[in-house]
Amino acid sequence: MRLFRCYVNYFLRPKDEVIVPQFSFLMYRIYSKIVGAKVIFAKEKNYKISISEIIKKVTKKTKIVFLANPNNPTGTYLTEIELIELRKKLRKDILLVVDDAYAEYMKNNDYKSGLDLFKKKENVFILRTFSKIYGLSSLRIGWGYGSKKIIKSLNIIKPPFNVNEVAQKAAVESLKDNKFISRSISHNIFYAKKIKNFLKNYQINSNKISANFLLLDFSKCRIKAKYFYEKLKNKGIILRSTEDGYKIKNMLRLTVGSKTDNIKFMKAAESIFKR
Repeated sequence: MRLFRCYVNYFLRPKDEVIVPQFSFLMYRIYSKIVGAKVIFAKEKNYKISISEIIKKVTKKTKIVFLANPNNPTGTYLTEIELIELRKKLRKDILLVVDDAYAEYMKNNDYKSGLDLFKKKENVFILRTFSKIYGLSSLRIGWGYGSKKIIKSLNIIKPPFNVNEVAQKAAVESLKDNKFISRSISHNIFYAKKIKNFLKNYQINSNKISANFLLLDFSKCRIKAKYFYEKLKNKGIILRSTEDGYKIKNMLRLTVGSKTDNIKFMKAAESIFKR
């Protein structure tokens, strides 16, 4: 987030416009508003980013388009073809910022990360983090990839004490541990499928498996998301409400946890529905 904040501070000015998908990560809009930029929301279709809706919102003042792929909190994603199409349809002077925070989890055949697709593009900037698959969220470390011109500009305003030495060393070591990454991806896919199928028994549907979380839809369930949330909280299990901030009603975001956590969640959910 430090990198993202620097990025916004340098490239955006009051009255500039940025486009973000309707249900995109909250920090895009928050940091953009802090510098006085106008945030324009592009509608999504079935909780998926819509290229046509983004293009509709483009004006002469549009400076940046922000998106996470896969998206947080919906778990949906743009395919390789769709992401390339978006870049082609945007004006060349509009910067596309692709947040690849969950890219390592993606094993879907129709997906490619922003880094894989746009390495040679000067009008695309890629965000990456060590907070997800690498498990270093408490160290607040990430990195970005862009043209030499963009990186040079960011270095001009980069705070002198932005990332501590412990975080840097931990990040370097984590990149060497390929076994941990492979094991984590396999674990995530296995338990995401298991939880997804388990919840179907109670008419709770979710998105196609992509990142390390599921967006739980209670529209066909006999109980409401808010009731489920409160009952789980009483058992020491906290899911993410999507109503505050995102304004997504009757849904919850569930992060895939450890084996112990996942089993605890399923047992707790089962007890709630037995009442």
